[in-house]
Amino acid sequence: MKMRYFLLPVIIISLMLFILDSEDTAPVNKSIASDSLDISYPFFGNDVIDEYIMNYLEDYWEKEHVFIDYDYYNNNSSYYMTFYSYIFDGNMLSNNIDSFLIDVDNSTIVKTEDNDFAYDPITNNKSYKEDKLVALTFDDGPNYNTNRILNILNKYNVKATFFVLGTKIKGNEYILQKMFDSGMEIGNHTFNHLLLTKYSEDKIKEEIESTSNLIYNVIGKKPMLLRPSYGSFNNKIKKVTTMPIIIWNIDTLDWKYHNSKRISNRIFSKIKDGDIVLMHDIYSATANALDIIIPRLLNDGYKLVTVSELFYYKEISLESGKVYGYAR
Repeated sequence: MKMRYFLLPVIIISLMLFILDSEDTAPVNKSIASDSLDISYPFFGNDVIDEYIMNYLEDYWEKEHVFIDYDYYNNNSSYYMTFYSYIFDGNMLSNNIDSFLIDVDNSTIVKTEDNDFAYDPITNNKSYKEDKLVALTFDDGPNYNTNRILNILNKYNVKATFFVLGTKIKGNEYILQKMFDSGMEIGNHTFNHLLLTKYSEDKIKEEIESTSNLIYNVIGKKPMLLRPSYGSFNNKIKKVTTMPIIIWNIDTLDWKYHNSKRISNRIFSKIKDGDIVLMHDIYSATANALDIIIPRLLNDGYKLVTVSELFYYKEISLESGKVYGYAR
């Protein structure tokens, strides 16, 4: 068993004994915490099982911004245990769930495909895996109309993702901050809204990084998602970006129609679990449409979430340079 994790700059090891309803003694909980790691794991006092668990966790020791938690139940000396692992960098980058059957008396541990626990230790909510989820996304802001969009979203207590332009941030910093404070997700929509497929790698990189830096200067966090202008991408863009590329599979055409009922009907005629909806927070008709769209979707059993939440709850890991238009 490798011991390099003991070399982390700040390590806090805490021991807690849990007493189960059956009055059996649970495994000892150990935790490792530092500036970049927060890992909880059980210690059974059984060399075979404990070494297996440490080998399983070994891949995480040298990663950054890792959180690992676990849950379990037992029947005498047999345990059903589930590990929840998450990697962050401002937003959720990836997550994983692994379950194990453990028999302490016989010194056996077997990884299973059955993940029964439906409780999410990150959000303290039940898992949304089986729910109908939709991500509303808004491009080309922020501007004066964005504030109205935010007020409507907050009124219904739903979240959305805003892909902002660098050129629109100056003078609208307070709106960007309001997005962040309201729990909305902020993505990168480039600086000048250029058709990046026509430009060099250096120009593409400049368009993306300048906007990320402006966002960071306002909210203290860089965006983790990229939506290229016009939703256009090629191999150069996929190579240059360090973010997942998020497009959409429902286009409301709000920029074309400026008609709230028509915008709403385009969604209602197409919407499915896992969809990503494209709108623009710069149009009054779009704001009006939200007062039609949101109540009906909620009444139809949909949960409205950010793009990162959509993929997280659908257990799809987002990867840099890859293109995603829906989650299913």
